[in-house]
Amino acid sequence: MSSSPQALEFRRLSPTTVLIGLNAAMFIAMVVSGVSLVEPSSLQLVKWGANWLPLSLGPQPWRMLVANYIHIGIIHIFLNMWCLLNLGALAERVFDRLTFVVGYTLCGLAGSLASLWWQFMRHTPAVGAGASGAIFGLAGMLLSFLYLGSFPLPRQALQPTIRSLFAFAGYNLIFSAIIPGIDNSAHIGGLVAGAALGTILAQHSADPADVRRRWRNNALAGIAVIIVAGTFALKEKYKNTYSPQALAAQRTQKFERAIPELEKAAQQKPDSAQAQYILGTAYLGANRTDQAIAAFQRAVQLRPDYAQAENALGQAYEAKGMQREADEAYDKADRMQNKQSD
Repeated sequence: MSSSPQALEFRRLSPTTVLIGLNAAMFIAMVVSGVSLVEPSSLQLVKWGANWLPLSLGPQPWRMLVANYIHIGIIHIFLNMWCLLNLGALAERVFDRLTFVVGYTLCGLAGSLASLWWQFMRHTPAVGAGASGAIFGLAGMLLSFLYLGSFPLPRQALQPTIRSLFAFAGYNLIFSAIIPGIDNSAHIGGLVAGAALGTILAQHSADPADVRRRWRNNALAGIAVIIVAGTFALKEKYKNTYSPQALAAQRTQKFERAIPELEKAAQQKPDSAQAQYILGTAYLGANRTDQAIAAFQRAVQLRPDYAQAENALGQAYEAKGMQREADEAYDKADRMQNKQSD
């Protein structure tokens, strides 16, 4: 049975083209729905599936994947897609389609997981989105594979490419550490997962094709198992932070129904800035701006360097029409993030 011309044409599309198309389609859909072209709010991003600790560790783990196709404004997606275009073109020449696509996806998931762990350890449930974790993973795969593998080419022929990959990873990690508001934990998580995968593949780069395929499948499965295990381990730790009732309520994303349980959780943990922040987010989602402002103010009072809560306070002020106070809160959040980057 012959395939249709449309099916054949789709199979001829490169993985890079498909991935860029998916990212672009998601971004266009967000903008058409009313999401800001330049600076989407945290609530808008969460509603579209961004990675956020309270929801990603609940019955919405799909956020860890979907977040890799959501971007925080047009500059964010442009820079990420430019990197994907260049790295993807190289990866298509080095890896087969399955290794490329599954490896890219797993690295994105590893980046999301690393971001969640970082949020949990810092008690800062920030909203995460973007393809950069997966893109760093692609760079890690290429770098370790080309550096450690055995190929029928003079070593000197690969050196310029290897140096370029080193420069890409190093420069962007440093840049991300300097610029406030960039989730470097996702970059590192993706890079480490990609480097691990590339290292395993490199050890068998000179083996027969069937051996290479077997080791590839084992490596992909192994990394997937590690990601799942890491997610369950974090979920178990997170469950000890709030009562099961509060967790069940907040995961519904139906804010009015979630608020009573979140209020109980905040009362049980009166010194928890994170509890106040999550409660404030629910208030803001339910358009209860006065209560949201009070909760975010309490969060910042409990933890003066809580940039995420200060930024959310600005959003609450803005929703109430208090633009001067909103601008002051945004400026203060920026200063906090700059200080944390130093």
